[in-house]
Amino acid sequence: MVLADMVIDTVNELMQKQYTDKKKILADIIRLLHYEGSQLPEHIRQRWEQLKDPLIGSDFSSRMKRYVGMDLLEDTFDEQGNRVDQVQSHIEELAQQVIENPQLLQPELKWLVTDEAQNGYRFGYALGQRDSSFLLLPNLLEAQRHATINPSVFFLGGYLRVLFEKDQAQWEEQADLLAQDEKLRVWLPELTWRSGLTDRAALRLLKLAEENAINVGYFRIFSAGRFIQIISESIFQRWIQVLLSSQYPHAISIALDLYYIYYVDTESQHNLPEESSLSLLTQQSLLQPDREIRLDTMDYYHWAGIGKALVQAYPENSLALANWMLEHFGEDDTILNSFSETLTVLNVITEQHPQDIWSLIAMRLGSRLEDTRAYHITRWLRGESDIGLRTTGALTLFPIETIWKWVDKDIERRASYLASFVPKALFRQEEQICIAREVLIRYGARADVRQSFSGNYFSGAWSGPESLHYEEVKRDLLDFKKEEENENVKTWIDEYVAELDNYIQQAKLREERDAY
Repeated sequence: MVLADMVIDTVNELMQKQYTDKKKILADIIRLLHYEGSQLPEHIRQRWEQLKDPLIGSDFSSRMKRYVGMDLLEDTFDEQGNRVDQVQSHIEELAQQVIENPQLLQPELKWLVTDEAQNGYRFGYALGQRDSSFLLLPNLLEAQRHATINPSVFFLGGYLRVLFEKDQAQWEEQADLLAQDEKLRVWLPELTWRSGLTDRAALRLLKLAEENAINVGYFRIFSAGRFIQIISESIFQRWIQVLLSSQYPHAISIALDLYYIYYVDTESQHNLPEESSLSLLTQQSLLQPDREIRLDTMDYYHWAGIGKALVQAYPENSLALANWMLEHFGEDDTILNSFSETLTVLNVITEQHPQDIWSLIAMRLGSRLEDTRAYHITRWLRGESDIGLRTTGALTLFPIETIWKWVDKDIERRASYLASFVPKALFRQEEQICIAREVLIRYGARADVRQSFSGNYFSGAWSGPESLHYEEVKRDLLDFKKEEENENVKTWIDEYVAELDNYIQQAKLREERDAY
């Protein structure tokens, strides 16, 4: 307890210093009392309470800074963990005091229009509900106009939300005036998002973006929530065109995000258009590895979602997208990066049109080492991720007769080539064909095919001692051979096991050497 008293004394001393962040101290005391208060000795708890009360204060300005300036998680739960709202009644009381005495608000406006007002939106909304004629609005706008240090429209957005709800026509007129204000129009996208979105509002923002009066980057805020879904499709498509024609580095990401919400989201009521969707998915900006801002995980997610929705809605015309994907397949740091989520779209198209997709693939396959596109396509067909982990090989999506027909046109080159990228798992299942085994059965009499498949089978990653890995592979192959009847398959297993014996011996020597 002596230590607790010392801590309290120290905090009390700090509170007397001018440089001390009293807001942070108050927040810490509130958290302490909320989580630990019931376990503290009564006199220690009382001492913390005695420190807290002066920090909160009882005058209007102090209470504003506590309940409007602070947004604490602890204010939403009581000490038993039940969800409560311990702030709203204070906010409403403060708003009512302003209506009764507007002069109280003036000294607070300087920080209310900054990010210091963590509960500013709630206070602005409570104030707007009580200011029936919106007489305070000119003063709020003037304060916002002169905010220079960490400005925020959180407070003003809450106030304008009430104006939108009570008098939408007046809100539209006010927004028109804001669009003409060189200082305030930069905030119009956020104010629109916080207060209300209409077709007229969307056109207003579109005009500002087309005139370069606002950065198209501000459109990203409309990806939060589903507000964008309420505007008419013709206006939304114009938003997308403005984004696609912009040089802003994040423009394509914002376009994908908004497009996904507008058309693909589970609550969307809009039918996905074919032409504009295909145009968005095949934008040249998605293929620029040297772009200023790299694509992120959500860009791949949105692209794949839109792509799959397009393929499902227009299956007969999905080959154009597949052809574009294959043409740029595997290009690093692009939307078609190897084994990104976007490849699921190609899988869906392949399931719909296996024969056509194989024709598109066959045009691009080749055994030249410098053909990186063919290399990435074969990795996709085999099923191998960038870090060597196995995935389901897309080769299994094609009719096996189609594959044999392609190989048989040039067995000398294509048989061993196929063995190099066939999914390497060996198995026996009644309802599933093991393509690797079928390749060995059909072409395994050729030494080059067996050798090529050995290189394929050897690839991959593992954890643990190298020798144990090889011994496990050897054991699995010998178990598989026990029920194998085909001579080509057994010949390959015998040859590969002989290689494994050599690998095991060398691995053990390295492991013994490294142990010393």
